[in-house]
Amino acid sequence: MIGKPTDAQRLEISRILLSIAFKFIDVAPDEIDELLENSLAVVADFVQADRSYIYLFEDDNKRLKLTHRYNSNDIKEKIPQHDRVDSEDFHWLIHPILNNSMVKIYAADDLPTRASTIRAIMEVEKTQSMTLCPINSSQSVIGFIGLDSVSAKKEFSDDVISMLKICGSIFAKALHHKNSNKAGIRAEQRFKRLFADIEDVVFITTPEGRFLEINPAGAKLFGYSMRDLLNLNIERDLYVNPEERKKYKKAINTNGQVRDYELELKTREGEKIFVLATAKAVKDKSGKIVAYQGILRNVTYKRQLEQQLFQAKKMESIGMLAGGVAHDFNNILTTIIGNAELSQMDLDKSHPVYHNIENIIIGVKRAEDLIHQLLAFSRRQMIEPKIVDINKEITDLHSMLERLISEDIRFELGLKKDLSYIKADPVQIQQVLVNLIVNANYAIKKQKDKSKPKKIRIITDETVLTKEFTNQYAGSREGKFILIAVQDTGIGMDEETKENIFEPFYSTKKEGEGTGLGLSTVYGIVKQNSGNIYIESEQGKGTTFKIYWPVSADQKKPEQKPDTEIKFQKRMESILFVEDDIHVRELMCKALRTFGYNIVEAENGKEALKKIQQDSLAYKLDLVITDIVMPEMSGEELAQCMKELNPEVKVLLCSGFTDSRISMQETNGKNGHYFLAKPYTLKRLEKKIRSILDNPA
Repeated sequence: MIGKPTDAQRLEISRILLSIAFKFIDVAPDEIDELLENSLAVVADFVQADRSYIYLFEDDNKRLKLTHRYNSNDIKEKIPQHDRVDSEDFHWLIHPILNNSMVKIYAADDLPTRASTIRAIMEVEKTQSMTLCPINSSQSVIGFIGLDSVSAKKEFSDDVISMLKICGSIFAKALHHKNSNKAGIRAEQRFKRLFADIEDVVFITTPEGRFLEINPAGAKLFGYSMRDLLNLNIERDLYVNPEERKKYKKAINTNGQVRDYELELKTREGEKIFVLATAKAVKDKSGKIVAYQGILRNVTYKRQLEQQLFQAKKMESIGMLAGGVAHDFNNILTTIIGNAELSQMDLDKSHPVYHNIENIIIGVKRAEDLIHQLLAFSRRQMIEPKIVDINKEITDLHSMLERLISEDIRFELGLKKDLSYIKADPVQIQQVLVNLIVNANYAIKKQKDKSKPKKIRIITDETVLTKEFTNQYAGSREGKFILIAVQDTGIGMDEETKENIFEPFYSTKKEGEGTGLGLSTVYGIVKQNSGNIYIESEQGKGTTFKIYWPVSADQKKPEQKPDTEIKFQKRMESILFVEDDIHVRELMCKALRTFGYNIVEAENGKEALKKIQQDSLAYKLDLVITDIVMPEMSGEELAQCMKELNPEVKVLLCSGFTDSRISMQETNGKNGHYFLAKPYTLKRLEKKIRSILDNPA
């Protein structure tokens, strides 16, 4: 539209502007871009322009971006983006626009020399004439509307310029509305990402117990799909005890909120989980509670650690009691078995009393096993770990274990070949397997479903425990482990039994059928060796005990030395025997003197040192045998004092249990310290003495 407009044209301009303005009333944000381009087409068509367009400033007015455009047929497109419009090349054009002034270019030839970049752009775009009108939003220029004539040079009238200014005002409000909505969408998207990514469960539920909203962490925790979660009955499907839901509702309804409220829930698979709920009641205008909203934090792992700590403290308390009992009881057993052996030495095997004494020794052995069990579950059992091939140990024990099982039960081994060695006391391995096999045999005998196969299976494997495993099982650690699993097809266990199965003196057997120490012994041994044990069991579907025993850093298996029979012979060496239990001391000193040893006896460490100093015995003694746990001065302290008096002296430390700082590695003879566990027989004592004295280190 060129020249002075007529009244009809002015009326048409007003009609067009009203039509454009009306379209942007209550427009949806996602429709704004289409309406802007339609409006540009209407304006271009009315004023007979070949192009109409909107450029917006970006990057702090350093860049122009073509956001909306209209081209008539076969007209070359505008350049989509101009960078560094804050430079001198663009100054002639950009400066007036940013100062809210119109820019009208009738012809490229009319441009000043300093506007060479603008001239080049017009030539590339084949533009003859150009008119630009700033777009203002909140008192600042955000871009401009442009009209281009390509087919001929044109100069638009003032009414057209006014029309562009009014359009600029309408477009500015529309763009502000769109950008505000974008900001809201971005904020909503950020919230949704936070809602989706947060590890805690974020939820909204009805008071009746239906989820209205829950984030993906809820699906992960409970094991349901998002769709299934929204259809759950929370009280029935997620609570272990539905009565707890009623208590939770009462607390939140009474106080308006709960903070760190502990709930015991269950997953889709029935696994128990513990969560802390922090939530508030949502009320409508009338004050009625219409929803609960809040967060659930999974504290199952923490609870497992707390239970393990509680178990450890309980075991420690029982262990202290067991240790005290074991100390005295081992002395009694040592006296009984020692006297029995001395009596046997004076009798021919054909003598009737000889066999009675043999039965006494057998009875002592059984009592000794019971003490070992007490000490094992309290982790105070003295052990002699060696490099062990677990497959060989199991294979060697196979025939003995088979005798523990009923004849109608099939016993299988599934041992993976070429496993790494572990470090273990073979006696403890035997204790573990015996107890697990006996337990499995009992479970199968109690199985009432006759269609179930009767089978016990021991399997071995080598595995690497990852962080994923350790996160799931509290108390475990990463690394290489040997798996020892004992599977049975017995009656299985309920949840209460699984929770208590390792408790000392806990038993599902009838009175007289068991001591309740078997599985607690297994647990103690495994833990004593830095391993872990877990149960997989379901009522009616059998049980699997899985033991993870750490792989030894030392993979060189030592040579097996043949065990030689000890013969009692006349000896000449001098021995200091220190023992606070008078019965043990008198018996052993009598026996050692019978064997020919020169014996100096003492009741405790202080008395022993006094005799050594009085009689200058420090360099006359071939061996010091001392109990570890004694009043006045412990055996460890005595051993240290002896080393100071004579660095070459050898010391044999004896005990049935120990809280000693001296470990088995420190009593291997390299420093002159040796160890013998109580109760010991005369044969074991003599064998140990000879191994020390006949093999000078």
